[in-house]
Amino acid sequence: MLMKHTLMGAAIALALSAGSALAAVSAEEAAKLGTTLTPFGAEKAGNADGSIPAWAGGITQAPAGYKGSGQHHIDPFPDDKPLFTITKANLEQYKDKLSAGQIALFNAYPESFQMPVYQSRRSGSAPQWVYDNSIKNATSAKLVEGGNGFADAYGGIPFPIPQNGVEALWNHIARYRGSYIVRRASEVAVQRNGDYSLVTSQQEALFKYYNPKGSYADLNNIMFYYLSFTKSPARLAGGAVLVHETLDQVKDPRQAWGYNAGQRRVRRAPNLAYDTPIAAAEGLRTADDTDMYNGAPDRYDWKLVGKREMYIPYNSYRLNSPTLKYDDIVKPGHINQDLTRY
Repeated sequence: MLMKHTLMGAAIALALSAGSALAAVSAEEAAKLGTTLTPFGAEKAGNADGSIPAWAGGITQAPAGYKGSGQHHIDPFPDDKPLFTITKANLEQYKDKLSAGQIALFNAYPESFQMPVYQSRRSGSAPQWVYDNSIKNATSAKLVEGGNGFADAYGGIPFPIPQNGVEALWNHIARYRGSYIVRRASEVAVQRNGDYSLVTSQQEALFKYYNPKGSYADLNNIMFYYLSFTKSPARLAGGAVLVHETLDQVKDPRQAWGYNAGQRRVRRAPNLAYDTPIAAAEGLRTADDTDMYNGAPDRYDWKLVGKREMYIPYNSYRLNSPTLKYDDIVKPGHINQDLTRY
């Protein structure tokens, strides 16, 4: 499933030189948060043609039928139908709202790749205390030397009105995902003949930065703790990774340990960062490519290039449906885009 959305946080791209690190915004600028801007800094109003609605607070209550923790999330928009479908044949008509990667997929799979586009649903929301902290951070947060971390921000988006690319990047790294989460997830590298082997793991994360009872002074340069146990396949089962994610990873590098079930040994994993290949993805994904981007930003130069309307994956409830099988999602020569709303 697909949905038209605006790239609100502002695009981030590699550039020849980094933008200068700026201090917090003025109180007058921060006053826009919660009024003309959302508490996270997005434009609150809709776009000119009405295809993107105004943000009205997002989803704040569970849909009818949701029974609680552990249940697959219920699609709150079950009756939505595609407005239109983008294919290789009509690609030029919509190219200005597609990313380079999406265009590459149309060119790689011209006969099978398609992108149904649904109406926009600005469903994102967070607790009020996260909004309040984000507004406070706007006038207090600042980048540390070199932009390798930030200071004087806690429990919310650090730079809701970013002044440069590094600040926008930190908004992604420090975004709200809850205070403590447990999930089971699978990833797969599909071979050209369609064969694949699922790598399934159980992951736990404790976000120290989002402890409602904490503060910036309590962080001690730790953003969150992460633990992952590999469940399958047999050749990897029993392995584990423990990470203490530091805020300034140039000052204090990420602390990581790996457990090898075959050797029954725990070892430090100082190289679990930057461009280190990840075994669960058959080496196709690097450590800093996980979660779009994570870790220290010091090996790149970042530039804030503005904002544009794009078709982005959003509200992917149907992709998470328990009725789906992996064969429905992973197919040779075909990327099933009918399941993720854009």
